[in-house]
Amino acid sequence: MAQNKDLHGGTEIVFADGVKRVIRPLTIRQLRKFMKVANQLKTDDGEMSDEDIDKMVEAAGIALAKIEPEIAEDPEALEDILDLRCFGELMNAAMGGDPNQ
Repeated sequence: MAQNKDLHGGTEIVFADGVKRVIRPLTIRQLRKFMKVANQLKTDDGEMSDEDIDKMVEAAGIALAKIEPEIAEDPEALEDILDLRCFGELMNAAMGGDPNQ
């Protein structure tokens, strides 16, 4: 049975901690969880609340769950490896896009 990593090589992203991680598109199961969280983000007005940041961290955890499960399950550890640049790249790569385009 083909796995996601067999179908798509993934996108290498340098995180805020300086570590390069290869991000692959979410599976449908992960996408369901991800979309529930992403739909709760309220950043249309250009302002970001603590609740929005918590949702961003939760979404990042879903995207990293199969790559680094120990970090994905630890919100504080996630906050230490994320910045806005790599968060945007992570979300794009997790959704199957190429953050370098």
